[in-house]
Amino acid sequence: MGGGLVGFDNPVAVSIVLFTIAISFLISYLSIRWTRTTTDFYVASGKIPWKLNGAAMFGDYCSAASFLGIAGAIALSGVDKWWIAIGFFGAWIVLLLVLAGPLKSAGKFTVGDVLVGRFGGRSLKLIAMVGTVVIGTLYLVPQIVGAGHLFNLLLGWDYMTTVFVTGAFMAMMVIIGGMRGTTYNQALQGLILIVAMFALVIVASSIYFDGNPLRIIAQAKETVSTTEAVKIGRDLLATAPTETVEDAFALAQTIREMAPETPTAMTPGVAVPGMWNQLSLVLGLLLGTAGLPHVLIRLYTVKDARAAQKSVEVTIIGLAIFYIAVLFAGLAAMMILYPTLMELLAAGEIGVATNMAVPFLGMELGGEVFLGIIAAGAMAAMLSTSVGLLISMTTSLAHDVYAGIIKPESSDRERVVFAKVGAAVFTVIAIVASIWLREQNVAVLVGMCFGIAASTFAPILILSIWWKGLTKEGAVSGLVVGLVFSLIFTFARFLEMSSVFGIPVLVNPALYSVPVAFLTIFVVSYYTSNQGDVEKFMAVAHRKA
Repeated sequence: MGGGLVGFDNPVAVSIVLFTIAISFLISYLSIRWTRTTTDFYVASGKIPWKLNGAAMFGDYCSAASFLGIAGAIALSGVDKWWIAIGFFGAWIVLLLVLAGPLKSAGKFTVGDVLVGRFGGRSLKLIAMVGTVVIGTLYLVPQIVGAGHLFNLLLGWDYMTTVFVTGAFMAMMVIIGGMRGTTYNQALQGLILIVAMFALVIVASSIYFDGNPLRIIAQAKETVSTTEAVKIGRDLLATAPTETVEDAFALAQTIREMAPETPTAMTPGVAVPGMWNQLSLVLGLLLGTAGLPHVLIRLYTVKDARAAQKSVEVTIIGLAIFYIAVLFAGLAAMMILYPTLMELLAAGEIGVATNMAVPFLGMELGGEVFLGIIAAGAMAAMLSTSVGLLISMTTSLAHDVYAGIIKPESSDRERVVFAKVGAAVFTVIAIVASIWLREQNVAVLVGMCFGIAASTFAPILILSIWWKGLTKEGAVSGLVVGLVFSLIFTFARFLEMSSVFGIPVLVNPALYSVPVAFLTIFVVSYYTSNQGDVEKFMAVAHRKA
């Protein structure tokens, strides 16, 4: 075991990953024939079946944060980190109950369409595009960070090289295939994700836990988390045998005996970063999905509101199954890789320990073949989410700004070309940010993006759909204030600042920026009167499918 898993030669694993990527490119290429107009490129002309769309939404949503970040966080800190997954899951209940149907009825391609549908005017489209680009670019970063670490593991490439190669893959898939190619790729990649995660749990259970996954939970109840273990037994790493999984189990037992009063991996409340941090993260996760452009755009790829709701229901079922497997896989990784994770933590390699725990587990369980399957799953997660993000950003740029403001008389071909150029530009920006934030946990980075989305689009969309008193000025003010506040506290976190103007910096900006955004909307709407064509808009948004 040990730290030798990093940077080894893996021709079989690399071949499996490259085969998966090749299939994705083939799907994108074959989709060219169906991508002739802007409607085809943006939303596949609204002709995606709801079952396929639900599968694609699942693949789109299960990013590197879910596949690598959450399982890796559980491997380090135990069950406390599972509530991140619960937050990701719960957000879809909010989306289903509050927004899915009305947004499909009220919109066409983007968030800007919904706002213009109620208030008119083109300025809202520009503001919505800015928000979409900011959220999308920041969300791209953890996908590229995760892919960079993964290729470094598989090929031993320099991190800089891996992020540039990964970014090129992502941009090319969007440029070639548009929304239809993206949909089929996301559905396929979602299937790979579930198969890979369940394969981990089944094989780990069969080899090391008597074929019973519940034994993973039982053993975790007697195991100190690796984060706590490195504080207690760091010196043991120099003398204790660490070559086999049996050695790992023995080391965990020794550390447990050294500190019997220390909470175990299944003890809740140990790794929670404080009440206010937890409240902020949960708020960001619950509302964030309702403001993520790459999730919302998928509501427009089906024919009607009922199909949009059914798509979300399929996604919810998939997420429930997937996140249960993530818990078992994360705990199995903790116990099987115990000394490896302790060594990485002791060396300060927290990012590698977190983001690469799942691929390490795959290598330990099944050698290069299994590592290849797991790595393919991780790459599928990153590519699926990334192409969804890119297509939502380019759609907003081309539809809201280029066609809506800069050149309304432009042809379909000009708009699609503009969108494809935008995809390349956004990818370059995300690559630069990925180099800066390479040591961050991908789940933490994604959580920050959720906080920004929860502070910008979520408030104005919820209130646009459900509150007649909302005014145009209130919507604009709330979006701008929410965006500014969330960005201030997000970058304060990245810069490791402890406070901003005396206000403590939390793990997520939502606790500050969401209430401020809602308050701004209510106050400004109270003092202004332009409610738009509210009766017509409400009738359209809430019509029965």
